[in-house]
Amino acid sequence: MLLVKIRPVTVEEMERLLSCEIEIWESLREFLPDSFVNPNIEMLRRSETLDNFKRFLEDKEVILLIALENDEIIGLAIGRVKEDGVGHLGFLGVRPEHRRKGVGSTLLQEYLKEAKKRNAHKVWLFTAPSLQLAIRLYVKTGFIPEGYMRRHSFGLDLIFYSKFLT
Repeated sequence: MLLVKIRPVTVEEMERLLSCEIEIWESLREFLPDSFVNPNIEMLRRSETLDNFKRFLEDKEVILLIALENDEIIGLAIGRVKEDGVGHLGFLGVRPEHRRKGVGSTLLQEYLKEAKKRNAHKVWLFTAPSLQLAIRLYVKTGFIPEGYMRRHSFGLDLIFYSKFLT
């Protein structure tokens, strides 16, 4: 039985959230090129990033959920729902030692519930073809591929997925 609690992050937890996200990005080096991973980690380590993340909590469009196990942040989902009814899942990640235990799936389901509560009729995301576990999760959850973007962000190929929430 999964003993993970999913809830919105608090301001006091922001440093721990950033640390968790950096750890997740570091673990993705085996699947993604450094040319994609390094800029994301560098952005997270900038001094202004903590303040930017804290401002996210004041933004009514932002959804920032954490997965907790025994008060340790083990995963997160970050995105937003625009007033046009379209949500974007910008990042979903789980610490390596907690993967394949249903944490990502639970985070994704809670993210979709929250997006629907905010009147989203559709959620989109993109992921790299090399992230096969993520792709399986998205497809299993009902996301469908809508496009393939060659040499897109930092030169990495990305697949665009979406899901209607009706």
